[in-house]
Amino acid sequence: MTSKPRLEDHANDLREKAAAYAISAGLVGFGVWIAIAGLSSSAPAIWICAALIPIGVGLVSAFGPT
Repeated sequence: MTSKPRLEDHANDLREKAAAYAISAGLVGFGVWIAIAGLSSSAPAIWICAALIPIGVGLVSAFGPT
């Protein structure tokens, strides 16, 4: 006999997914902020390369394998 998934379980799954996507969006936003701030520095190429790390981690976290 299989039991139906409870509404609370579904709500918890949605909350976990929303939190995961929010963290991923925060990482990407942080990387974009580093890139924009780095454009006005004396070495923008270094800052843009550094910005690729959180952007890449955020994108893989959001759209990568589960």
